[in-house]
Amino acid sequence: MNARKNIYETVFVLHPEMTEEDVEANIQSTVQLLEGKGAEIIRLDRGGKRRLAYVMRKQRYGYYNLIHFRTTPEALPDLERMYRLSERVLRYLTVRFEKEEQLTGFTRVPDDEGREEDRDDRRRGGRRGEPFHMRGDGRYP
Repeated sequence: MNARKNIYETVFVLHPEMTEEDVEANIQSTVQLLEGKGAEIIRLDRGGKRRLAYVMRKQRYGYYNLIHFRTTPEALPDLERMYRLSERVLRYLTVRFEKEEQLTGFTRVPDDEGREEDRDDRRRGGRRGEPFHMRGDGRYP
């Protein structure tokens, strides 16, 4: 029986205390699992170590990885089982796409040097040196 192969994208975040070699070994084991199930790897994108949007398992950073592949749906339970059983995987998501044109990669965001200053400004409610009376008239619209 020849099942239809669909296009999938899987994103997984690895524990930040792993070494680069461990991260690469984990990615390769994921690729080997997929290829062992008959998947064709379309693209592999390493997002690197990034700050998480919120704390996951007491971690603020993680190694982001993205794999686009074409396979039958029968390969997905084994992939997600591997993710669930691995203590190194903080979070994962696998999505099916209809067309290959819909696939995207990671957006590269340059490091912002003033990030700490902006965070302090948000806590105080305004910019440094700005008098309180200039922050608004204090009335509701």
